[in-house]
Amino acid sequence: MPDGGPVEAVAVHGWSYSSIGIALLNVLMGGGLVAWIKNRPKMRELAAQAEEKFRADTVSRVTKLEADLKEQRLYYEDKLEKLSAAYDAKVDRLQADYEAAARISRHELANAKMRFRALIMLLKRLPNPPAGLSDILQDIEVMEAEQGRSEAAEKGAVSGAKIIAAATPVVNVLTALEGDKL
Repeated sequence: MPDGGPVEAVAVHGWSYSSIGIALLNVLMGGGLVAWIKNRPKMRELAAQAEEKFRADTVSRVTKLEADLKEQRLYYEDKLEKLSAAYDAKVDRLQADYEAAARISRHELANAKMRFRALIMLLKRLPNPPAGLSDILQDIEVMEAEQGRSEAAEKGAVSGAKIIAAATPVVNVLTALEGDKL
């Protein structure tokens, strides 16, 4: 070149390493590109199938979980109903026991009051009562009458409280309805 002589070819009689590498690269790239283009529809189909299988599996799992949850809910609702029924039965039994014991106590108290009054009557009819007995018996009768009035007032207060307690929900509903009209 500086001499002006002919250019000498390096690979006149064969392939150089770089040309072999470029040719091989072209073949691989071209073959890979062709294979990729050729397999692209199948790859899309496989991706769509995988997505569909994933969706189906997910829906199946969700459906199974919902069924399991419903089964558990029904189990616990049934268990709660049984426990509630057992609790109600126990409360009813305890209430019946209490009412029976209260009736017995009231009966025993009435019997004790009757025996006390009989004793007072007997003491009033003694032929020779000790001195001051009539005053004591009169004081006892006054105390008993006062106790009777006190018991009657207490029974009235308890009955009134029960009536008010029973009427309170009705009053609350009526008040709420009246408030809605305003």
